[in-house]
Amino acid sequence: MGMNMVDQSYSRSGLLNFLKEAAVTGIMNPAVARSRKTAAEKLLDHVSAEERINLRMLDVDELCSRIHKLEDSSIREEAMNLYNSRLKSALADYFDWLQNPESFTSSGSHMAPVKQVQKRDRDEQKALESIALHHAGTQDDIIPIPLRENLIVYLQGLPLNLTAKEATKIVNVVKAYVQSDSDQGTADE
Repeated sequence: MGMNMVDQSYSRSGLLNFLKEAAVTGIMNPAVARSRKTAAEKLLDHVSAEERINLRMLDVDELCSRIHKLEDSSIREEAMNLYNSRLKSALADYFDWLQNPESFTSSGSHMAPVKQVQKRDRDEQKALESIALHHAGTQDDIIPIPLRENLIVYLQGLPLNLTAKEATKIVNVVKAYVQSDSDQGTADE
């Protein structure tokens, strides 16, 4: 360990290294570690010199509102909210780990029961996927869904926090348009 790690520890590069290692060593779900690293990189671009070397001084909410006020901020509001909570989780885990790397690595369960952590990871993964889909759209919130060879349907205005119930509602509306199968024949299946 030596003195060096301690000097490094509360710094931005210390955090990014931790997230990189966490993904590799598996003390954190790799997708989650990656998404947190992205959030950290995006947000910590804008920290002050003192904050950069001592993240304990950092107020994430304050940082986000600072970035929000920038003229050229390219981060959309929904993404900003996600980055905000991811950076907070990343910092909490990182500070935990710095305090006690051994217990963190072995189980990680002193933070939360594994089930909860897995659920959190899964939710985060889902959110990531929806954002990835979201950004794949030609315009900000238009999601292209290729149906047939030259038919693409576009979904617009899906909220990032879409619930399963709301998704079902959408599905039911779409199903109302279905022609009965006998009209179609099954030639194309």
